[in-house]
Amino acid sequence: MSSTPSATDTDPLGLDRIQDKNKLALDLFEVRLMIDPEIAALACKSATEKELRQLKRLCDETEQLYLGGHNHISKDIEFHTCIVRCSKNQVVETLIPVINTAVHTFAKVTHRLLLEETLETHRAVTDAILKRDLVGARCAMMMHLTYNRQAILKILEEREIETPHRQPEK
Repeated sequence: MSSTPSATDTDPLGLDRIQDKNKLALDLFEVRLMIDPEIAALACKSATEKELRQLKRLCDETEQLYLGGHNHISKDIEFHTCIVRCSKNQVVETLIPVINTAVHTFAKVTHRLLLEETLETHRAVTDAILKRDLVGARCAMMMHLTYNRQAILKILEEREIETPHRQPEK
């Protein structure tokens, strides 16, 4: 068996084929706003102590990479994947590639625009899950996604001001 993931493993919905990455980023956020806060709440209820330690470690490592100016995307994806796995919901686990695509797409579109917000909200999500605070985890994840969505909207708005007569990509 090959250890290299196939295209259907990493992109089962074919999201990489969508040309307009800005629209894709917004659409992915709509979906993530629907499900990620509940995934975080499930993680509060279902995570083992070992998984909680792993989540804290991943949050710390992502933060260190981000602060050091290093590429943090794969660690950020690992962090969000850990939250999903902590939920212990096998259907949600099948959505990991969608969430990973969203994290990767956002990082490419925003180019580290939200350093402080990302660090603060990752820490808030982690702390709430560690305390098994369902409401806090939901709220922190919602805030994390809201900051990201606002950043994308701002980037799109600035691009529209710079090139108002340009036709949107399809």
